[in-house]
Amino acid sequence: MKNAAGWLLLGVLGCGGAAGAGGGAAAGDANTSARVREVNVFSSTGESKTCEPPEKECTAPKSDPDLRARCSLAGFRMVQCGCEMYCMGKPQAAEKMVYDANGNAKACAKPEQDCTPPPAGAAFQDACNDKGYRLETCGCEWLCSGNPAK
Repeated sequence: MKNAAGWLLLGVLGCGGAAGAGGGAAAGDANTSARVREVNVFSSTGESKTCEPPEKECTAPKSDPDLRARCSLAGFRMVQCGCEMYCMGKPQAAEKMVYDANGNAKACAKPEQDCTPPPAGAAFQDACNDKGYRLETCGCEWLCSGNPAK
């Protein structure tokens, strides 16, 4: 009988120790969000800055669709710092991809000097602009800086 009481006492003390350790871990988690905000983030130009907490007055943070695409392709995520969105890592400069009216990706060729591209269709212009992208001259055609078909 004494042996059973000893095991019971050991079990109670063991549980008490675990509860105390869990409380300490929870206290450490409270500081995690503060530490996350101390990381460097990167803008669309590749400049590094320290992330400040999101401002409460911001209705919608400013976001660059090109940075969002490059950040995602590089395996990073976007985070709000102040009133703007930044990339958690520095995405490598990649070959600039642009899209035609059907959503097909193409590498952007340098604009040709002696060529004036034919006007882009109104539906293509609207689809590109409505998604927050812009039309660019690549080679001798108008292409969208993001996928207008998505």
